[in-house]
Amino acid sequence: MTIKNIKHYLLGVAVSTGMATVAVSCSDFLDVLPLNDVVLENYWTKKSDVTSVLMGCYESMQSSDCVTRMGLWGEVRSDNMKMGTASDQNLEQMVKENILPSNTYCNWAVFYQTINRCNILIHYAPEVQELDPNYTLSEMKANIAEATFIRSLCYFHLIRAFRDVPFTREPSIDDTKEYRVPADSFSVVLNNIIADMEAVKDDAQLYFRKPNPDKQKDDAEVDNTARVTRPAMYALLADLYLWKGDWQRCVDCCDYVIKFKQDEFDKLLKRRLQNDVFIFNDIPLLMEKIENTSGNAYNEIFGKGNSFESIFEITYDERLNNNNQNSYVSNHYYNGSNSSSSNGRLAAVDEFYEGLPTNSTELFNNKDCRAYESIYQAGTTQFFIAKYAATRAILDNTRSDWQPSYNWRSDGYAHWIVYRLTDIMLMKAEALVEQGSDHFEEAFTLVNAVSKRAVNSFAPGSGEVLKFSDYQGSKESMQQLVMDERHRELMFEGKRWYDLVRMARRTGSTKDLAKTVTKKQITNISGIQIRLADDNALYLPYYRNELKVNPYLHQNPAYHTGDDSDLEKN
Repeated sequence: MTIKNIKHYLLGVAVSTGMATVAVSCSDFLDVLPLNDVVLENYWTKKSDVTSVLMGCYESMQSSDCVTRMGLWGEVRSDNMKMGTASDQNLEQMVKENILPSNTYCNWAVFYQTINRCNILIHYAPEVQELDPNYTLSEMKANIAEATFIRSLCYFHLIRAFRDVPFTREPSIDDTKEYRVPADSFSVVLNNIIADMEAVKDDAQLYFRKPNPDKQKDDAEVDNTARVTRPAMYALLADLYLWKGDWQRCVDCCDYVIKFKQDEFDKLLKRRLQNDVFIFNDIPLLMEKIENTSGNAYNEIFGKGNSFESIFEITYDERLNNNNQNSYVSNHYYNGSNSSSSNGRLAAVDEFYEGLPTNSTELFNNKDCRAYESIYQAGTTQFFIAKYAATRAILDNTRSDWQPSYNWRSDGYAHWIVYRLTDIMLMKAEALVEQGSDHFEEAFTLVNAVSKRAVNSFAPGSGEVLKFSDYQGSKESMQQLVMDERHRELMFEGKRWYDLVRMARRTGSTKDLAKTVTKKQITNISGIQIRLADDNALYLPYYRNELKVNPYLHQNPAYHTGDDSDLEKN
């Protein structure tokens, strides 16, 4: 599907084939069913029409095509991943940096489908608010804020993957409109989505349901992370400002999210202090070590999902009895419940794990829980992606060999985390470093908090704690410290390639990126490095079908060498 004629059928796709799958427990939200076989002018008349379309926005974002691209675009070209045991020609060509305009993973249709649903809601919601007395102004603004977040997140993925992309806020509702739009530059799209987010950031709900301080555990965290809340708005804005290079605004947005989590802990969650949340450098984080074993933070964040640290995640729930599942994880990461040889289309790069737990690796201290939670060693030579694929990681740190064991996921309901607290902490650290040496110590404190949790720094025999004196001497050392910690903390979460591209854009050189990502390559290393010397090659080509239907699109020069047959010869 192209921006030309993205049809929303008569009523914005009526808004989908069924009830959206956002796993929230607000019954009035879940029980709204989309209407069928009605004319457009009779549809946008009441509050339930808007909520149906909003659920369709979430559902579109949950689709396999969308989440798969969120994951692949942000990871597969990085130094984290290589091919696994399965065969996927399009995927293999991306891993080898031989990407053609015919590669189906370059198809962005699902993102523009999601964007259009959001555009339709934002267009019609004010009209409904005037017609339906039960649809309050604050409810309308909150719905528009949610749709704006989803739309902005889609555009953000698009510009990081393709750089220059068509941008529009105008909905395409029926077949009468020819919808062909030229591409806008990265900076134009970025500035527009920042403006959109700034306009509505405080209209989003702070809570969909407040946690009950009298209960040990309830569903409030699920309600508040499966839908877009105000902290999620600020989290996305922090990321946008980080890419823009507006360091102080990035810090301010990060501070809002961190303060929200601190207040949430102080007011409502202190009862859990002796259980699984602890203070690391003034910031509440889930503990890794509970009693004699480690892995608790992983189990809460990735195994169960919607944890205390979560800010926004794309949530899947088997109780809704629908077909939406996270097939990206189940197809591409390790499938321990599958006895066949096809245990994941992608695998981890050996150097990050090989030698553990006897020795540390280039990236991981041998007492860093994240190494064992992210990567599973099968035999002596295979290193599979464990993150998200395991519902539980158990690390026996009373033994010198650690003896990690896992409960493997047997379903496709792994949530996909978009933002969580440690990501925000490391965004802030990155922005602080860019502000200069006066901010280095504060940046280090944030990085060190993340590291302390990962190595169980409060437990006897824990891994080493970082030392500020090792890094404070230069901006380059501090930058590398932050990037390395993001690498460890966010591995396989769809962030690494984007981080490398952001640094290349900032420095104006692709040299370090090319050197980093070609470490995993076996052949044609110099050829790939030469190709990546062209900054155009950091971005994907426009999909061939898009060029056929949209005459305003012009192929990325890095891929404009003739037709596809010519490209395959190069």
